[in-house]
Amino acid sequence: MKTIHLLLAITTLLYIPGSHAQTKEGDEAITIGKKIKFYSSILGEEKELYISLPHKYEERVHSYPVIYALEAEFLFEPVHTVAKVMAARSKMPQSIVVGLANVDYQKRYEMNYERWGGKPDLYLEFFSKELIPFVEENYRANSHRTIIGLSPTNGLLYHTFLNQPEVFNGYIALAAQLEWERVEGVDLMGELMEKYEDLTFPKTTLYLGRADGDMKGDIDAARAFDAASQKLALGKRRNVTCKIDVLQNDEHYLMCLQGVKNGLATIYPNYLWKSPSWKGWDKSTNYAEEYYKGYYEDLSERYGFDIFPVEDGHAYAYHLTGRIQNAKQWGTNQQVIDLAELALTYYPNSAQLRMTLAEAYKANGNIDLALKTGEKAMEMAGMYHSGDLEMYSQRMDALKQ
Repeated sequence: MKTIHLLLAITTLLYIPGSHAQTKEGDEAITIGKKIKFYSSILGEEKELYISLPHKYEERVHSYPVIYALEAEFLFEPVHTVAKVMAARSKMPQSIVVGLANVDYQKRYEMNYERWGGKPDLYLEFFSKELIPFVEENYRANSHRTIIGLSPTNGLLYHTFLNQPEVFNGYIALAAQLEWERVEGVDLMGELMEKYEDLTFPKTTLYLGRADGDMKGDIDAARAFDAASQKLALGKRRNVTCKIDVLQNDEHYLMCLQGVKNGLATIYPNYLWKSPSWKGWDKSTNYAEEYYKGYYEDLSERYGFDIFPVEDGHAYAYHLTGRIQNAKQWGTNQQVIDLAELALTYYPNSAQLRMTLAEAYKANGNIDLALKTGEKAMEMAGMYHSGDLEMYSQRMDALKQ
């Protein structure tokens, strides 16, 4: 087994408006991830990784799917942002994002087709024997993986899909050039369709996105996508979900912004990922049992890993904390208790959920359980939200009155 060495976490990735602006005392940087150096024995060189962890990662206890973004300098931030917003709106699970940087621009071509000097076999070995094991040993990563390529780096993506498809569950090819033959004289879409119709092929999702601007000046590109679409329409799908997507009024690399969203939405389609939002409020319904529990159990079974509703996010209707607040306003205290108790099975370290539950227990007349739950909330607040201790102390004092 080749050894893997983590050399040094060298910096954080920051977004600071106006890179030359002076900062004032008390200003805080907005951090979306970190950059680390990673030595690969297989590639015989040091690589740069960009890593973004989900919201409240240190507080949470469960594992996450991983999205691997090639060309991290270009794709890492869009992938991080799209995944974050989609998860906040309950359209996909919160995910770890790992970007593989090129550093030297020419390095991207090492993931191109072998016939054009690429080393897809070597990079596939790097992913399967070094990078993926490193991520899964050092982060709470589950076995569901997605890879996102762009233009020449799609060579690695196709090579992996055709030769070791089990390495990833989702394949998102951006600026996908279907007119480029991976093997001289062999139609690329023909290779992909062979797997599409293979009964023994593992369950995967393949997204092929291209800007319509590429088609306008390239007859070969337009013909290749038309032919690919016709083959897909006539094919008999087995275990592969494939989407061919031509983005209108878009450009070769700019299409990645919409393409990332469309690709992730192909893996996590809207018909399955229905945001937990209701019109009105039925006081006779046990939302925790009848909606959340069964719905997310079904999603977990479908995808093969534990999927949970979002604890907190943007807009009350799309996360547990918000729905509990809605129940306090329009529902019943028992609905608050039901939702908070279920939420704590997903997020046992949440001080907010525990204190809310303690207050609901008190309203129900169960003072002893309220105080016990409130004390646990204080413990969690001390561990993860020390800046909010005064607020939690005030709520604890109110429980005791």
